[in-house]
Amino acid sequence: MSNDPQACVVDDFDDNIGVPAKASNVSRQTSQCESEYSTTLNGTTTANIGTAATNLSSAAPKLSSGRTGFGRSISWFNSRANGSQRNIGYDDENGKSEFFLLLLFQSVGDSGAFLGGCILIVLVWSIICAWGSQWLHELADSNPGGAAERWVEDIENCKNALSIVGTLFVFTLVFRFNACYDRWWESRIFWGDIISKSIELGTMNRNWITDGDLADRMSRFIVVFSYASKAILRGKSLNEDGGEGPALVKRGLLTQEELDDMHDNPCWQPHYCIQMIREILVEAHSVPGGKGLKFDESNKVHGQLFRCFDNTIKDLNLLIGCCIRVRASGLPASYDAIVMMSFFAFFAIAAVVWGVGVGWMAPIIIFTSSLVIMFLIVMGTKLVDPFGHDKVDIPLEAFCDTIESQIYAIDQRSKKGTVSRFARFSNPKGKGWKCESRSSRRTISRNLTAR
Repeated sequence: MSNDPQACVVDDFDDNIGVPAKASNVSRQTSQCESEYSTTLNGTTTANIGTAATNLSSAAPKLSSGRTGFGRSISWFNSRANGSQRNIGYDDENGKSEFFLLLLFQSVGDSGAFLGGCILIVLVWSIICAWGSQWLHELADSNPGGAAERWVEDIENCKNALSIVGTLFVFTLVFRFNACYDRWWESRIFWGDIISKSIELGTMNRNWITDGDLADRMSRFIVVFSYASKAILRGKSLNEDGGEGPALVKRGLLTQEELDDMHDNPCWQPHYCIQMIREILVEAHSVPGGKGLKFDESNKVHGQLFRCFDNTIKDLNLLIGCCIRVRASGLPASYDAIVMMSFFAFFAIAAVVWGVGVGWMAPIIIFTSSLVIMFLIVMGTKLVDPFGHDKVDIPLEAFCDTIESQIYAIDQRSKKGTVSRFARFSNPKGKGWKCESRSSRRTISRNLTAR
C-alpha cells in the first residue's frame, strides 16, 4: 500500500479503459486508506474535523470543510465508485438514436387516453361521412343533374380549399412542436454552460486561492450548487424526502447544520450556495497582506482576480435563473388551444371532402394521418418540462455527477501538484517539437497571395 494518499484513489482505476475497479475492491482499499491515515490528521478522525457556523453571514470564515484533507478525498472517492468521468458519453446511455422512440413510447403511455379519445372522435366522424357520401352518390346517380349531383361537385371542388386549411394546420402543429423542443434544447444548453462554468470556477479556486480550508469549502459549495439547482427545478428542497441533502452530508459535501440552515432559510437554495461562494471569496481577499490569494497585494494582478471570480459567479447565477424561467413559464395555453381547434376543424372538413372523393378509404386515411399528428402533439407536450424524471428529460443526475467528478479531479490534481510541476519544469527531450500537420504552408501562402 502506498504512503501517498493519492494512491488510494489512483490505484483502483484501470488505466487502460478508464473505469473504476469493482466495488468490493474499492471498499476494501478505501477502508485500508482510512485506517492508515486516520492517525495522521492531528490524532483526530476526519469526521470530527471542524464545526459549522450558525448563520450565512459568518459561515464563510467560520465553517470548516466538514471533511477536510484526505478524509474528504476518501468520502468523495467513495461517491465516484459507481462510474468514471474520464470520457464524455451521451446524455442517453443508449445513444441519441433511441431518443425518438423513447419520446414516442413514453408520450403514448402517459397520454394514451387523450390520444385515443381524439383519434376515436375523428374516426367515428369519418365513418359517418363515408356512409353519407355513399348515400349522396346513390342519390346523384338516381337523379342526374339534381341537387345531390351538385353537392358532389361542390364538395369535390373544395380540395384546393382543404389544402389551404391543411397548410395552416401543419404550420400551427410544427410551430408548437418547435416551441416545445426549443424549451428542451434551451435547457440542455443552460446545463451545459453550468457544467462549464462550474469547472471554470473550480479551476480558478484551486489555482488562485492559497488558503486550503477556503479552497476546500468553495469546492464543496460548487458541487452543492449543482444539486441544489436540480432540486429547485424539480420543486424540492435538498432536505426534503427524496432530496440529495442527506447523501451530500454523508459524502462530506455538507454538514448537517449547513443543510438545516439551507432548508430553514426562505430562499432558493442555489442562490444560497452562490452567496456562500461569494462570502468565501471575500474571506480569501480579506486575509492580511493578500496572502489568501496566489498573487498578493503587491502584484497588479491581485485586484483583477476578484473580477474573474465574480464574472463566473454571475454567469452561474444567470444560468440557474434561466432554467427557473423555463420551468416556471410553461407553454402558453393558447398554443394548445389553437393546435387542437385546428386539428378537429381540419379533420372535420377532410372527412367530408375525402369521403366524397375516396369513399370508404377516407376512414383509413384519416385514422393514419390523425394518429401521426397526435403523436407529434403528445410528444411535444412531453418536452414542455425538461427537468423531470422521464427518460426523455435532460439527465440532471448525470450532469450533477459530472460536476462533482470534475471538481473532485481538479482538487486532486491541485493537491498532488503534478500540473504545477509540469508547468514549471516539463519539457520533452530534444530541441523542440516537430510539426507533422497535414496542412500545407505552401497552399496557405498561395491562398494569401491570391487574395
